[in-house]
Amino acid sequence: MGYGKNADQVAGVLSRLLHLRGARDNTIGYLHRYLDLAPSQLFPAVAAVSDLRIERTLIDRAARTSTLRWTSGHEPLCPRYRERHHTEYRKNLTAWARWIRPAGRQRDTALIYVHGWLEPGSWAEEATLFRKWSKALDVDILHVALPFHGPRKPRGALFSGEYFWTADLVRSIEGVRQAVYDARALAGWLRAQGYRRVGVTGISLGGAITMLLACLEPLPEFVIPIISHLELESAVEEAPILWRMKQDLERWGIDRRQRQDLFRRIGLSGIQPLLAPERQLWIQAREDVYIHASIAEAQWRAWGRPNILWIDGGHMTFPLHVGEITARMGALLDELPG
Repeated sequence: MGYGKNADQVAGVLSRLLHLRGARDNTIGYLHRYLDLAPSQLFPAVAAVSDLRIERTLIDRAARTSTLRWTSGHEPLCPRYRERHHTEYRKNLTAWARWIRPAGRQRDTALIYVHGWLEPGSWAEEATLFRKWSKALDVDILHVALPFHGPRKPRGALFSGEYFWTADLVRSIEGVRQAVYDARALAGWLRAQGYRRVGVTGISLGGAITMLLACLEPLPEFVIPIISHLELESAVEEAPILWRMKQDLERWGIDRRQRQDLFRRIGLSGIQPLLAPERQLWIQAREDVYIHASIAEAQWRAWGRPNILWIDGGHMTFPLHVGEITARMGALLDELPG
């Protein structure tokens, strides 16, 4: 076992210290509203953002960053869940992003970044990754917060992201739907501000959201999913970090075959891209324990063999390859069709 697999296995074990409790609500009985839908039904068109607020502290002014807040226009499909969405989870009614413009002026390209599962905030990336990308790629960066994460974490959650991936499948799917909605709404707002190109990148869960945006119009100019795929039926069965979700579903009588059938009918694994392969760059890890290389490669082939960079190591060791990843990102931007 290589160093990448070792690091991934350790992270999977440590995740058991976080997930101290299982999902409270068994929503399997309401899942029929999400099955066998066309992409345009699961992810309907978004409304233009009309109430976005730009906030800047003194530190933000010095660092040339801003906080963006706006009302999320996402509406749940399940009426029973809608009440929770507007009361218990009302923090998610406000979308949130950090806008990094180190040049002090607006550039031609905006890069929306969607973070991974369980991340508490954007401070780490702002101090490291974003500075490197902004300089090397000549882009402005928008770090959008996922539902149930960071400033959108509900009061009852023990940690950032606890409510996103659980056996409460209606809530989990609605988290994905809202993440996609908010990223698409932000992209529309950025185009209205005059950005010539708006692209999306993301890591792990954020990479999966990035891939979904390549399947929905209006399309981003480019996408760069990093260590991710859309094969949920595989991830739930194989990824050590999703042990609690799998365990709770089994506790409620949903066996492996039923789980695979449900996730297949939700349709994310079979969704087809609309964005041309030459406008995509996939980053995959050879020893990834959570995103198996063989499964990622199968989806890559199904998507028309987009540009791809294979890095050594696993899911948790991708930071060791940031320089290599950044160079390939720069090459993609330089080679994009007009």
